[in-house]
Amino acid sequence: MELLIFDLDGTLIDSVPDLTEAINKTFNELGIDNVTEDEVRNYLGNGARTLIERALKNKNDQNLLQEALKIFKNHYKNSVCVKTSLYPGVKETLEKLPNKKAIVTNKPYEFVGEILKTLGIDGHFEMCIGGESLPEKKPSPLPLLYVCEKMGFEPENSVMIGDSKNDIIAAKKAGIKSIAVNYGYNYGEDVKIFEPDIIIDEFTKLAEVV
Repeated sequence: MELLIFDLDGTLIDSVPDLTEAINKTFNELGIDNVTEDEVRNYLGNGARTLIERALKNKNDQNLLQEALKIFKNHYKNSVCVKTSLYPGVKETLEKLPNKKAIVTNKPYEFVGEILKTLGIDGHFEMCIGGESLPEKKPSPLPLLYVCEKMGFEPENSVMIGDSKNDIIAAKKAGIKSIAVNYGYNYGEDVKIFEPDIIIDEFTKLAEVV
């Protein structure tokens, strides 16, 4: 495959510790019970708004949701990459792969650049799309097709690498092959249920299959 499109959280990085801390700082301000890292792992995948909505345990209060989201983003931007880490073998494998690379994440774009730079992998990606960059986010195929078009690659010559059903479903809809890592978040579900083309259990194995 000529173009490799990567998810971020749960695929390249484990961001749960920093996200959990930002959520709990937010909830402390609002007088809401804290959440655990295990809970946050199951809440991730559909962007910041849905993350906070799930963490609020479906209180169904839109005013509270808006306030919590605003406070959360402020806390998170101030500690976006303190405890966040690369999964084993990510940096070394990215360096080995000669393919063109892009990131399509549902994480707000405003947080992506600092994370990539702090972890020393920003130079590997020619394009990054965040959850609020386009009118639709994964599992819509739009972000993947947009990247293919802008970078000059046909979908059939591209592959999506991610940890969740959002990545696999978006790839299928876009006519793009999918490689799933089984160590990520995916709401506690087994990625094989969604029938990716390939499943790997270590990021280093990506170099063997692309």
